[in-house]
Amino acid sequence: MKRLFCTLLGILLLLVGCGQEAIKPGTGNKTGETKPLASAASSHTPTPLPETAAPVCTSTPEPILPTFAPKTSQEALFAEELLSHDGEPVYSRIHSLLSNSRMTRQDFHDRFMDIIRQTEALDGSVRLLSEKGRTMTGYRKEMTMNALTQLASDDTLTALETAYARLSGESEELPLLEYTQALDTLMETIQSMEERTLPFFSLDKNGAKEYRAVLARYMGESADPQNMMNALEDLAQTEAYALYTAMQADPEVVRKKEPISFGGFTRNLSFLRNVTQSHYPLPDGIVLTIPYGDEVDREKDLMQLAFRYYPGLMYLKQYADNTPKAQKARWENAPDGYLAGLAVHNCYAITQYLDEFELEYVQYRWNEDMLYVTLTGICSLLIHYYGYSEDDLSAYLQRWGAEDFTVELYDKAMFDPFESLIASYGYYQYLDICQAALDAGCESEEQFFADYMAAGPAPFRELKEYMVTLYQKQG
Repeated sequence: MKRLFCTLLGILLLLVGCGQEAIKPGTGNKTGETKPLASAASSHTPTPLPETAAPVCTSTPEPILPTFAPKTSQEALFAEELLSHDGEPVYSRIHSLLSNSRMTRQDFHDRFMDIIRQTEALDGSVRLLSEKGRTMTGYRKEMTMNALTQLASDDTLTALETAYARLSGESEELPLLEYTQALDTLMETIQSMEERTLPFFSLDKNGAKEYRAVLARYMGESADPQNMMNALEDLAQTEAYALYTAMQADPEVVRKKEPISFGGFTRNLSFLRNVTQSHYPLPDGIVLTIPYGDEVDREKDLMQLAFRYYPGLMYLKQYADNTPKAQKARWENAPDGYLAGLAVHNCYAITQYLDEFELEYVQYRWNEDMLYVTLTGICSLLIHYYGYSEDDLSAYLQRWGAEDFTVELYDKAMFDPFESLIASYGYYQYLDICQAALDAGCESEEQFFADYMAAGPAPFRELKEYMVTLYQKQG
């Protein structure tokens, strides 16, 4: 997560006010007293578009949540979803394949063929985008090309051959030539795409509708942008107030530049594995292999590694592979918003074990990073759904005292229309559901976390109703 706000905080935090009550993520409400999310009265509220959708209404859930219907293959119309910052989905599927040592050769071959077909289909979708006049940011283009180049490298091909040779069973020869040809074709198509300077989803009158459709897929439920906007402003106010409080207690905390790291990717990852396996109620014996660790990975501090690896997104995907059969279908179709929100919570939970660092500084860094992520999510909504220009965004950011950072936030939201948004909104929903469960009779956040994981992924509305009903019945 990018550091942003040493200068910004001095202005922004004074605007937040001292009278608001903050949520402390991960600490729970031990007294049973309700802690409301901090309210945010916007002086520059986005104007809702005519196209709206009513929130999904769900009946009172049964003791077992309904399983998601399998994801359907849809015509891909969203360049930023297809070509994410690390080249997903092809990039992540290859590394998932390399890290799974418990399959047969035939399984490996079949999954590899699926990846090849997906790459070929992805090229067709990108060509369609290009024909429709869609473009992409230069930053995203460079990152995607770098990721795909790595996937076609001799090192990756050797790793695939080695992993395949170690597996038991019989199968055909691994189709490496078809794989490299599919990647080469995709890279040629991406390289030919024009770099964009306009918001992807605002290029035509259907842009907001398309953006909302992608959000619904990420969340696993209908997404109301105005409700999301309100939620993120609440979360940003809470984070800003936590920073304000920390600065009042220790003005020097903002000047510290100490990285929260033990000095290397391998050591950091080992620490996070040990904490995760010792303190998280996950199945025994899961050891997630990280078959790569480039220089960018080695520069990440513990909180970033916790979000990406242990006990974050990659760990949750590994956890999904080890869930009981009754839960597997739900985990296989888990919404990205659910996974990202849970990963953010798990990342925060790790901070309590960082006793080699000053607790106040760790908490300050956490809130500083999350404020940046949350404001980026807000800017993504304003730009891609509400159609804000850079000048419009500057006017909005004045209420945060952050207009001097308009260019930086605008650029970040331009090539990141979804990631910061779904991570911060998913985290908000986790906190909201946890608070509702505590109010309904849950004894602690530890109990809630175990029951939340046992329930498995589901749309947030269904999860909230289910968790509240669960504790009401227990009471």
